[in-house]
Amino acid sequence: MAVVRGLSDERAARLMIELREGRTPHSVNVKAWQLEAYFVDHPDYAREVRPLIDANAGAALLRKGARLRNLTHCVHGHPLSGDNISLEPNGRRKCLTCARRRHLAPRPPTKEQIQRVTAALNAGQTLSLICHGRLHDQIVKPRILTYRKLNFYRRQNPTFDQFVICSTANNISKGLRLRLHPDHARIEIVRSQNDDFHKILSMLPRQLANRDEIAGSIFLALTDGTLQRDQVQLRLPEFIRAQNAMFPINYAKFGDSRLVSLDEVVFEDGSATRGDTVSRGLWD
Repeated sequence: MAVVRGLSDERAARLMIELREGRTPHSVNVKAWQLEAYFVDHPDYAREVRPLIDANAGAALLRKGARLRNLTHCVHGHPLSGDNISLEPNGRRKCLTCARRRHLAPRPPTKEQIQRVTAALNAGQTLSLICHGRLHDQIVKPRILTYRKLNFYRRQNPTFDQFVICSTANNISKGLRLRLHPDHARIEIVRSQNDDFHKILSMLPRQLANRDEIAGSIFLALTDGTLQRDQVQLRLPEFIRAQNAMFPINYAKFGDSRLVSLDEVVFEDGSATRGDTVSRGLWD
């Protein structure tokens, strides 16, 4: 049996049978270069096979997408005809009833997504950057969530919606400054972050111990999205309690004994204080 450049007479005969049944060379795993090489040495075979290949390829193209074209209803039972459909750019029909339902009640965002959105808004990012990853008409990073999910969560949570409104109030002017004067805008961002820390510090009582640590915890919560900027004043006691629980101020830093005052009277029936009993200083 003769073999011509990878295509045997047996495979050529099998291909002829497949083509007459309306199939394509792909069904017998025959490559185009193998066919062309076989056609060179078998012109009669080529004259018979080429029209079949062209006809079958055209028929296969018409069959492509036939299952979708023949659908009369979507998977949820809505009709795919009349005013209930819209055509996508690729020609596929889209059920408008399902689209409206997805828009009004999409899958809710996760807790992690909300924290990332909160952190992004605290950092002054725009909704376009959050929901599209777009900055100055360029995709610069992956989006956190879609507009649809964000709007759904805002409708369900009025407090968060108000936070978004307050955080994005000046986004247009910020965007213009960032576009026209990028260096100055970056300096303003760094300066505002430094001002945030000092603003938080000014909210804490001056006599409070560990003020810097508490302010740092609040600033970290703003950064990772677990705290909204407009809730800082309300949640100050929470951070103070957490700091005191971690580092109690009425206990010594080393050991587990309670701190006592040197002015405390040692005996109930006397006037001697603890300070009177100190015989030497710490550095003696």
